[in-house]
Amino acid sequence: MDHLLDVVNPGTGKVIERVPLRTEKELAEMVRAAVKAQESWSGMPIYERAAILYRFADLIDRENETLSALIATESGKPVSQARIETEDGANILRGNAERGKHLCGEVFPATGPGLEADIVFTRREPVGVVCCIVPFNFPMEISFHKISPALIMGNSVLLKAPSVAPLAILRLGELAKEAGLPKNVLQIFACGRQPMRNGLLADPAVRVVSMTGSTESGVELMRTCAPTMKRMLLELGGNDPFLIFEDADIDEAVLEMLTRFHNNGQICCAPKRFFVHRGIHDALVEKLLRACSALPRGDALDEGAEVTCLVSQAAADAVKAQIDLCVKQGASIACGGGQADARIEPTVLVNVAAGMDVAKNLEIFGPVIPIIPFDTESEAISLANASDYGLSAAILTKDAVRAFRVASRLDAGTVVQNGSCVYRHLNQPFGGVKMSGSGREGVGVSPEMFSQIKTHVIKGALAE
Repeated sequence: MDHLLDVVNPGTGKVIERVPLRTEKELAEMVRAAVKAQESWSGMPIYERAAILYRFADLIDRENETLSALIATESGKPVSQARIETEDGANILRGNAERGKHLCGEVFPATGPGLEADIVFTRREPVGVVCCIVPFNFPMEISFHKISPALIMGNSVLLKAPSVAPLAILRLGELAKEAGLPKNVLQIFACGRQPMRNGLLADPAVRVVSMTGSTESGVELMRTCAPTMKRMLLELGGNDPFLIFEDADIDEAVLEMLTRFHNNGQICCAPKRFFVHRGIHDALVEKLLRACSALPRGDALDEGAEVTCLVSQAAADAVKAQIDLCVKQGASIACGGGQADARIEPTVLVNVAAGMDVAKNLEIFGPVIPIIPFDTESEAISLANASDYGLSAAILTKDAVRAFRVASRLDAGTVVQNGSCVYRHLNQPFGGVKMSGSGREGVGVSPEMFSQIKTHVIKGALAE
């Protein structure tokens, strides 16, 4: 390991730690080790694998404060939110372990002459070696949505930690070992793009790649993995719409809109385009601006802070450039818009027209609320669907019939009624349509995604 990565506290700009970056050769060796480890791991009874994963979850709970502080320090996420994420990670681990134990096969009846004496049934088997790539914004939660179903189904896992915030995820390797996970069944590492592509992704022994990241990265990943026909599970970008109708309670709407600022706006499924009926537009904006000014600011380790900093100065620079682009295209800054190093003030943009980039495909990964007025239901649906993305969507109206009608017409993997789409049930099939990815992730579906069905046929088994 001849290169080191500087991990920087975005709130102070100071280096916290230096971690090794794996080379192409080392990654290739890790794949070979994973292949060997998977053979014995898959041969272990599933209840024994589950017991190890339960111990792993208990250790996550034990180390919650340490892990949460690491996440807050290296990514800028408010520590109170990091604590909830870490707790969720342990529960995701337990949920997948339990679901994996209860996945059953099927036995098929005879469907035609000559099949009466045959027994045909299915069993689930591991896929082999799985590569998981996780982002900085929810490193603990998303890691466990990937590695826990892969592990319970008998696969070995190579987990790439996010380069900008790897420390908490790298710490999981020590806890996995303490839990009793056999050597090389779970390998966690940091590396650069080129070694990852050549030393791991191009290897035919890696059978599944699960990534949460940008759409651009997903497209590149699919090209890299196509020659070896890997199974791809991709949760990618989103520019999620929030439709607020004229009968919505304005106070409730404002509270739900403020979820846009959770994790400083760095949430894939957060609403990023706010379509507000023109009849309540002015009153809603007035209350929203007051609420934004009251949000508690502070450092990531401050217990009461809700607005801290983005993951890096570069991330904040990119968001500021996007705000400036919106203004150049005709939007007005109603509040916020300022930048100080890695910090971006909660920003509300008004006078946003439907033809602007932010109203369609410009995903701002930061604390920005662009408000686009609409007049009719059909117009709102058309505006919401005028994007290449389709991760999540949200609707706020007191008319339940209208809510279901609109939900059925929105291009999204998840539609939340009565609130914001900053929502992820641990069991829901989470994922998007269009350019927001492929496949679904969640305790309710992930063990199936990380396993394969084998059909067994016993001809003449029932013959007399």
